[in-house]
Amino acid sequence: ILVLVMLFVMPLFSTTTYGFNEFRTSGDIGVELIYDRFRQWCLRSNRSDAGAREPPWCLQGLGTPSDELAEGRYAERAWYEEYLLSYIYHHHLGDFAWRLYWIGFKSNSHTQAGYLSELVRLNQERFLGPYVLPAHRLSDWDSTFVDEGWQTTNTPLPDVVRNKLASPWIERCGNFVGVAVSAEVEDDASTLCSYEEELRCSEQWVYVPLTNSKWESDHVSMMFLFDSRGTTQLGAGLSILQTIFICFAVGIGAMSFSSDANQLLLNPIERMISKMEAIKDNPLYAMKLGDIEFRREEIENARRKEQLARMSRCMKLLYKGYNFKKVKEPMETVILEKTIIKLGGLLALGFGEAGAEIIGQNMRGGTAGVNAMVPGQKVDAIIGFCNIRNFTDATEVLKEKVMVFVNQIGEIVHGCVDDYHGAPNKNIGDCFLLVWRLSGATGERQRKLADLAVTSFIRMLAEINKSRVLAQYREHPGLLQRIPKYRVQLGFGLHCGWAIEGAIGSELKIDASYLSPNVNVSSRLEAATEQFGVWILISHFMVNLCSSELMTRYCRLIDHVTVKGSKQPIRLYTIDLDFLQLKVETDPVVEITKNRFKIRQLREVRKNEKWAEEFTVAEGLDKDKDVSAMRSSYDGEFFLRFAMAFRNYEAGEWLVARDTLYTCHYVPDDDSTVDIPTTVTEEEWPADGPTRALLRFMRQTHFHPPSDWPGHRELTEK
Repeated sequence: ILVLVMLFVMPLFSTTTYGFNEFRTSGDIGVELIYDRFRQWCLRSNRSDAGAREPPWCLQGLGTPSDELAEGRYAERAWYEEYLLSYIYHHHLGDFAWRLYWIGFKSNSHTQAGYLSELVRLNQERFLGPYVLPAHRLSDWDSTFVDEGWQTTNTPLPDVVRNKLASPWIERCGNFVGVAVSAEVEDDASTLCSYEEELRCSEQWVYVPLTNSKWESDHVSMMFLFDSRGTTQLGAGLSILQTIFICFAVGIGAMSFSSDANQLLLNPIERMISKMEAIKDNPLYAMKLGDIEFRREEIENARRKEQLARMSRCMKLLYKGYNFKKVKEPMETVILEKTIIKLGGLLALGFGEAGAEIIGQNMRGGTAGVNAMVPGQKVDAIIGFCNIRNFTDATEVLKEKVMVFVNQIGEIVHGCVDDYHGAPNKNIGDCFLLVWRLSGATGERQRKLADLAVTSFIRMLAEINKSRVLAQYREHPGLLQRIPKYRVQLGFGLHCGWAIEGAIGSELKIDASYLSPNVNVSSRLEAATEQFGVWILISHFMVNLCSSELMTRYCRLIDHVTVKGSKQPIRLYTIDLDFLQLKVETDPVVEITKNRFKIRQLREVRKNEKWAEEFTVAEGLDKDKDVSAMRSSYDGEFFLRFAMAFRNYEAGEWLVARDTLYTCHYVPDDDSTVDIPTTVTEEEWPADGPTRALLRFMRQTHFHPPSDWPGHRELTEK
C-alpha cells in the first residue's frame, strides 16, 4: 500500500507536472535562429576558401563597408535585430516560469570590450542603414512585437530596457559584454554583472547556440541567461512538501522493521564490502584500514563517555547497573570484519609495494582461484642495498638471539626508509633491499625522492650509532672476543635505473621483488664498501639524479670502475661521515605511546612535511646536528687535495696522483705538500679508505698506468 501511495503522490511534487518545463524548446530554438541571423549578417558574408582564417568583416571596423554587399548587410542586420527583439518580447515577461534576464556577447579574437559593446547595440544607422529607427521612435518596437490578438501574451518593454538595448552594452560578466533586459535592473550606467549580483547559481539557466563551428565561436559567441526563480521557488516549496510526505511515509514504514538488522548485519556487511573494494583498488591501503578502524572506535568510545558525563547521577547508576552483568560478546560480523582488516594488512605487509599488482589482480578476478604468477612490469626506481657487517660472527655468538638482533637493526632501517618515502622490499638474513619507485613521478619529484633516499641512509647511520639498544652489543663478551672494539656497522650501496617488478618463485611459494642488472649493481656497490673503507658507495647515475646542492656539498668522487655484471663504467661517490663522533643517546627516555596506530599517524605527519615546498633536503642536512658532528672530522683542504689527485689518476698521471694522495689527510698540515719522501710505507699512508684503495691499485704497476689506460679500472672483488 505504501508503494502504491508513493507512486501516485510523488509525481505531484515535480514542477514538470505543472508544465513548467514546456517552454524550454522555445528558448533553445530561438537562440539558434538568432545566432543563424547573426551568422548571415557577419560571419558568412566574407568567408571564402582563401580567407577562411581571416576575422569577420564586422570585427574589422565599426561600420558597414561601402561596397556592393552593403545593402544586403543592412537587410541581414535588420532581420537579426527583428529576431532578437521578437525573442526578447516573448521571453522577458509573460506566462513562462523562466524569464529572459540578460543577453551577452563574447569574442576570443577581438578582446576589446568597448568595441564589442558598440557592435552589438541595437538600432545603429551604420549597421542598419535605411532600416534604422529614429531614437524617439523606439516605442514602435512595442507595436511591432505586441498584439493583443496573439495567443501568447507579450508585454511591452519598459523605456529603460529599450534605451539600454539601443545604447552600448557595458555590463562585464567574465569575458562577455551584455545588457540586462529585466525591468528589475534599472541602473543603466553600471558595468557590474547584474545577474551575478541578483541571482544565485541555482536561479540561472543559460542558453548558448550549439550549431556553430569553432571558427565562428572563436570570433563571436552569444549567451542568453534566464531567471529561473519562479521554478526554483515552486520547486523549493514542492521539495518541502515532498520531504514532509517522505518523512511521514518512511516513518510509518520503518515501524515494521527492526533496527537490529541494520546494526548487526547490513552495516557490517557494507563496511566489509567497502574495505574489500578499497583493498582491491589499492592493496597498500590495507595497511591503513586498522588505523581507520582504531580511530572510529576511539571516536565512538569518546562519544559514549561524553553521553555518560552528561547524565545525571541516577541515570549513571541505572546505566551502570544495566550494563554490570552484560558481557559484550563479539558478534560474528565484527569478527569477520576485523579478520578482513588483519588479512589485508598482512597481505600488504608481506607483499609490500612490489606485490601490490599481484594482490590487486587477484582481488579483481571473478573466480576463487589464486593466480600468483602475475607478469612483471618494468619500473624506474632507486635501489638501495644494506648489509650488516660481521654477521657470521654475530650469528655464531648470539645463536637464537640473532633474530632479535636483526629485527632491532631492521626496525631502524625500515623506519628510516619509510620516513623518507621509500619502501622496504626484501630481508635476506643480513641484507635489506630498499626501493624508491620513480615511475609516474615528475622530474622535480624524482629529484626530491633521490635526495630523500640519500638522507634516509645518512639517518640510518646516525640512528644505528646512537641507539641505546644496539650500543649494548659493544659490551657483549662473546662479540668482543671475536672482534675487538665491536660495534654494529652497516654497509650501503645506492644506485638507480630500471627493474622488473613482480612475483619470483612458483605457485608453491613466491616473493614479490625486483629483478634487474641495476639491483646487482647496487649489491656490488655495497660489497665494495669494505674494499674502499667507506660506509656507502653511490653510483654517478644516482648522484646525477640528486639535486646539485646535495651533490656538491656532501658527495665525493672516489673512483671510476666497471663492476662485475656491468660493462658500463660507473663513477663511485661516497659521503664522508665519521660516525665515531656520535655519542649514544643518554637523555631521559621520553614517554612514547605504545599504540602502533598513533605511531603511524605521527609518522604520516612527518612524511607529509617532507613533501612541503619549503622543505629542502640539503638545507635540512646542514641543520642536522648529527651530520654536523660527523662532518667535523674532515677539513676542506682534504677534499680539494683528493679531487686534484683523482683527476691526475684518471688522466693517467699516476706519479703526480701518488704524491698528492700521500698528503690527503683528513686534517692536512700546512706544509704537507713540501718535501714528500720518495718512498712512503703503507703504514704511513693517509687513513682515508679511498686514498689507500687507489694507492694499492696503482702500486700493482709501480705507479705507472697501462699503455691503454681508459681512465677507469675493473673492480675485480665482488
